[in-house]
Amino acid sequence: MKIVIFGASGGTGRELVQQGLAQGHDVTVFMRNPAAFTGGDHLRVVVGDARDEKAVAQAIPGQEAVLSALGGALGDDTLLPESIGHILAAMKQEGVRRLIVLGASGVWPGAAKNLSAGTRLFLRVLEAVILKKPFQAQRAMQMRIQASDTDWTVVQPPRLLNKPGTGKIRVDGEALPAGGTMIARADVATFMLVQLNNALWVRKSPFVAW
Repeated sequence: MKIVIFGASGGTGRELVQQGLAQGHDVTVFMRNPAAFTGGDHLRVVVGDARDEKAVAQAIPGQEAVLSALGGALGDDTLLPESIGHILAAMKQEGVRRLIVLGASGVWPGAAKNLSAGTRLFLRVLEAVILKKPFQAQRAMQMRIQASDTDWTVVQPPRLLNKPGTGKIRVDGEALPAGGTMIARADVATFMLVQLNNALWVRKSPFVAW
């Protein structure tokens, strides 16, 4: 399948690229730093900024699906909603429907209902003090996605770890699985790529954890 990956230079994005190529997909990576990847038979590099509407539009033609693992800085509440607006517009222009996006489980109330009381309290403090702007950006991005007519899936993980994947991924449609406070980026990428040929979570936001 021909796929384009935004945020390809990040931790989860790199996993998407590596696993996507290993699975035989034709992968286009969109990034600001062209030195992060070298093109090949099944890898195409498009250089640009996700805030640049024209640059984003150059990466979408000919694709069958769009994946985004974009993340924002702690003090930035504009990158995610702005970039997804450009991606959605380009997808509509080119008739590309499948969209799979890395979200964040803490964005929505009730996501931690299956976790311990102490963990829920810690997460509330973390959101209010440190992650306020990133979560605002995530929420705004996800609301734009949900309002679109694309076949979207937003994958909602807890804390992401830079560890090897285990293949043991628990999934829940309403909240994080009981006790699920972390997961490897590699496992999240695996789950995201599975959605390319899976209609179960279309227009839904599955929560994933170990």
